[in-house]
Amino acid sequence: MKFILNGYPEDFNASTLTIQELLELNQEDDPAVIVELNGRFIHRKNFLTSFVKEGDRVELIHPSFGG
Repeated sequence: MKFILNGYPEDFNASTLTIQELLELNQEDDPAVIVELNGRFIHRKNFLTSFVKEGDRVELIHPSFGG
């Protein structure tokens, strides 16, 4: 399956992939990470039920806090 992750083409050897699986595969453990799938915010409670499909665009955003 081919899709875009943070602006770069990715090719995973899987037919289905949840957002949670994608985060685990990328060793993403930041509890504040924001996920956008095709420009839409995905709430953390939906990481197990939101699927990445062929041609999708996924952005993992790390917010900066402070001032």
